[in-house]
Amino acid sequence: MSEQSAPGESGSDMVMSSAERSKSSVLIIDTDPMNRSTMRAALRTLGYGGVSDAPNHKAGLDKMEGRHFTHIVFDAKGTNIPAKDFLDKVLEAGDDIVAIPSSFDPNVDDVFDMLIKGAKGFLVKPFTIDTIENAITNATKGEPIADAVKQASDRNEALVAIMMASLDKLATIMRQAQQFETAKREIPKAMLSFRRSAELAKTFAKEGDEGLLIAMETFCIERSQGPASRLGRLRKRLKKGRVV
Repeated sequence: MSEQSAPGESGSDMVMSSAERSKSSVLIIDTDPMNRSTMRAALRTLGYGGVSDAPNHKAGLDKMEGRHFTHIVFDAKGTNIPAKDFLDKVLEAGDDIVAIPSSFDPNVDDVFDMLIKGAKGFLVKPFTIDTIENAITNATKGEPIADAVKQASDRNEALVAIMMASLDKLATIMRQAQQFETAKREIPKAMLSFRRSAELAKTFAKEGDEGLLIAMETFCIERSQGPASRLGRLRKRLKKGRVV
């Protein structure tokens, strides 16, 4: 009989284990001292080994000179340094750093542009211990933003493409799980990936939910017209059946 792991200790791709948290060091950059205090307390409660903070981006860079941080949660609004320039310097310091912009309004071009630049996730203010945990876990464990978004001229189309690709992958794994035990273990990760892609699309879609729905409709219609599409073949049969 195999030994069961305690929650958060299994080494699962879906969570930050207590060992990973204790080895992590987080730098918080926020102009609001209450925000910094709240996040420091939350991170310590969650078991992160090192927590430091700075009131602005320049002070954050100064702290980075004498210490390596695995995660940096920074204000998406520039202070004495533009936030995008700050992100560039962070990524120059180490591409393994998990950089997470935070904002009261994540549905802005600046935050999305930082994701394209190399930020690994985002944190919406006001935050709670749960949203902090989710943001750091998703940024650390989640797949980086797809090249489709970086190269697309239409943001909504790219976001829908990512979401549908995640859905296709989830559906494939669930189908394989009916035969293979190994595939069953991949379902939670694939489910999280799909949920994350849906959250990304909903948050950053141009013109909000309506713009996203239009993009989804367009994407699905175009996909259904492909020669290898099961939905496409069904639409053709239905259309033929209506012809008198």
